[in-house]
Amino acid sequence: MAAVAHEWPPGHVRRLAERLEHSGPRSAGGSALERELVAAWTATTVTPGELAAALDAAAATAEHLRGEEGVDLVWTGPVTEEVPMRRTESVLAEVVGEAVRTVQVVNFVAYEVPSVSAALRDAVARGVEVSVVLEAPTTLGGRLDTDCVSAMRAAVPGATVYVWTEQEAGRRGVVHAKCAVADGRIALVTSANITDAALSRNMELGVLIRGGRLPARLARHLRALVDRRVLSPAE
Repeated sequence: MAAVAHEWPPGHVRRLAERLEHSGPRSAGGSALERELVAAWTATTVTPGELAAALDAAAATAEHLRGEEGVDLVWTGPVTEEVPMRRTESVLAEVVGEAVRTVQVVNFVAYEVPSVSAALRDAVARGVEVSVVLEAPTTLGGRLDTDCVSAMRAAVPGATVYVWTEQEAGRRGVVHAKCAVADGRIALVTSANITDAALSRNMELGVLIRGGRLPARLARHLRALVDRRVLSPAE
């Protein structure tokens, strides 16, 4: 039943439920999935009415979940016609552009991408709280020779830039996560750094998540890292 509700449109599932309830297993159609469902059903004591009710509930649940959460692939690199994909740079700017209250960006490095800097400045101008987490330069105890922290401050003066400060002595890691979250309702999780090479020439893959629980959980996690002082404003 779960497989049918997942694979078929809700209207198809409800019509199948009605047909099986009134006409029984012999009314099963020719699809492999429907045959599998009927075979499983006839091996149980489930009544036609119970099966129909369960299918209706599964269809309604699947429809609700589809409306609550949408997931799309985000791609930079060679394009094929097999799967429609969206480019990382435009999606990142879109996520920032849709923020109303908060936008949280995490990346290893960030420079030479005017479109992203412009989107972040526009968000600040709209009154959005903009937070950017970056790997610290060597001058601040990080691993980067390039000072992306200062570059981000110059490009987006209204943003708060954080670095990873709370680490075990002698076992320092790096900020390798790459994501952006707007208002806890839209999240982009990607392999791409915010650089011209990553957003225009490299082969990079990510997912854009709209709605559901994951963007909100990610936003709360990032906020908790700041509240616990694992992430601190760069000095």
